[in-house]
Amino acid sequence: MSATVAEVCATVRAGAGLYDLPDHGSFTLVGPDARRFCNGMFTNNIRALTPGRGNASAMVDDKARIQGLLRLYNTAPEAFLAVLEGVTPEAFAARYEKYIIFDDVELTDTSEDLAVLSLQGPQAAAVLARLELPTPGPGEHAEGAWRVAEHARTRAGGWDLIGPRAERATMIDRALAAGAVAVPFDAQEVLRIEAGLPRWPADMSDKSLLHELRLVGTHGAFDKGCYIGQEVINRIDVMGQVTKKFWGLELASPAPAPQTEVQLAGEAVGHTLSGAVEGDRARVLALLRKAAWTDGLEVTVMTADGPRAATVRDLPF
Repeated sequence: MSATVAEVCATVRAGAGLYDLPDHGSFTLVGPDARRFCNGMFTNNIRALTPGRGNASAMVDDKARIQGLLRLYNTAPEAFLAVLEGVTPEAFAARYEKYIIFDDVELTDTSEDLAVLSLQGPQAAAVLARLELPTPGPGEHAEGAWRVAEHARTRAGGWDLIGPRAERATMIDRALAAGAVAVPFDAQEVLRIEAGLPRWPADMSDKSLLHELRLVGTHGAFDKGCYIGQEVINRIDVMGQVTKKFWGLELASPAPAPQTEVQLAGEAVGHTLSGAVEGDRARVLALLRKAAWTDGLEVTVMTADGPRAATVRDLPF
């Protein structure tokens, strides 16, 4: 009998879970101008990365509205690997090929060549040790047949494994034999939402801002020089003027549909985003206005089946 979502999540919280991430495309950016190009296109400090280092970043337009998320790994002095987080390879290529005009940068789609897996949970390091793979520290990645990169996809944290797609099935079998449990998408969502991590495009639109989604600390930098969207991001940071922010909601299952209105004392204060059910409780990510930015506040979710009581929770849950 297959394990339930709750059983899988419990196992990952105490042990190690293996994610298969077939929708994570990738690109290499190589050339004398690759570092300057990446630093000018993405929100984090790419200029400061050295080989073996990487960071999370966002794709934004000139008004700082998020267009997607990714991770950039510096693989050599003039080379970077971009792993896309929910952005399609076609959308990434269409957006950035037009900027490569005078820059000496070669952009290559490696999505068909590279697979992305992830080991998450407090025993993920032990599984990597059995696989004879390293455990890089925060912001680090180790090169090999499979690149291992620190990446917390759960509250306990873990590592991504990026390697040959032709060897994906073999690596999955090895990781499971080494003590990991396979984590289906529904359980991944429970653990992601519990950790308060937004997913593109489920939890954001092309009007979302880094500060609203609490991503500026992990995906932004203020010491990197000019880049697309910089002026707006800096102004928001200095003035602190965001009227909506990422929060959590707890309520009885089922989870309300995304974009369901949230009310406080009869007034609209936001809407729901992703939701996931574990047992008889639902945890939901929401974009809420300042009036609802209080942990433990009781609000009402206006579902199609009628109003439902919910409790506001700070993130992570």
